[in-house]
Amino acid sequence: MPKRALVERRPWLVASVLLALVTTWLQSSRLADPYLMGLAAGPFVLLGIYAALRQRGRNTGLLAAMVGLEGLGWALVTLSPDFAVMALWLAFLAGLSLFLQHRVTAPQVDRRIAAAALLLGTPVLCVAAGGMAMLVLGLALGAMAASAWISTFPRERVGAGGLLIVAGMLMAMIDTGGIEASGRWLALAAWPVAYLGNLVLATGVTGELRAREAFDEI
Repeated sequence: MPKRALVERRPWLVASVLLALVTTWLQSSRLADPYLMGLAAGPFVLLGIYAALRQRGRNTGLLAAMVGLEGLGWALVTLSPDFAVMALWLAFLAGLSLFLQHRVTAPQVDRRIAAAALLLGTPVLCVAAGGMAMLVLGLALGAMAASAWISTFPRERVGAGGLLIVAGMLMAMIDTGGIEASGRWLALAAWPVAYLGNLVLATGVTGELRAREAFDEI
């Protein structure tokens, strides 16, 4: 039954990755904004559906909300920046809520230092990249990444995924000024990096939850 369920849900993951590749390829094209908005949101929505179906419950519900709201935020960036920021802020709060439920009670010193650096450093970098308007979003983003890093989920996947999401968001916020070539590449890399972070994080969370469930059934 578990293998059959995985086969039934894997197409959502495969479709998400394939659409993400298409979106990355078409970013620099002259495709109309409505189509680009749909392409930006689509991979995140499909990934959220996969997460929700992989193991149903509050944990994956929060994970799906985080991923789906991020997709909405990326889709609204050019149309309505204020609503985009609000959607992303809610997304990171959903992620924070998830990881706080699975926090390590006594994390090692190196993990505490890394989490503190993410919690305090992320909003500072967000303000430096996008101005004071990004402070509140940076606080939520940093808290999400920090809580992922000190959660009971594997750092090499979930923690690393949080770092990639931070990197992608910072790339999107950077005001490139006169550095046109560098700015163009940063702008083009922002969405793929953020998506990759969500992909690594989401599969890490769902995989760990499934492993724990299987262990409990033994």
